[in-house]
Amino acid sequence: MEMIRDALEVPPLDTVDAVIEALGGPMAVVRLTGRSRQNVTNWRAAGNFSSTTFLVMTTALAAAGLRATPRLWRMDEPAETSDVLG
Repeated sequence: MEMIRDALEVPPLDTVDAVIEALGGPMAVVRLTGRSRQNVTNWRAAGNFSSTTFLVMTTALAAAGLRATPRLWRMDEPAETSDVLG
């Protein structure tokens, strides 16, 4: 949990290309996700990842001290704590 908390202090990566490169390039993402090279190419073209890769990719980013905006997986951004708690 501390790893994730520390990553929140880092500005998020906001493009598919930036995430792929931060994770070591297309072949590293293929190995990490268990998807094909064609999937990685398709994600780049679409500008978003499959939502089923969210946990494995964000965990790998956090281990590297990085994070990415959830919208790259077509997920909602978390609300600010102050917005939720009033």
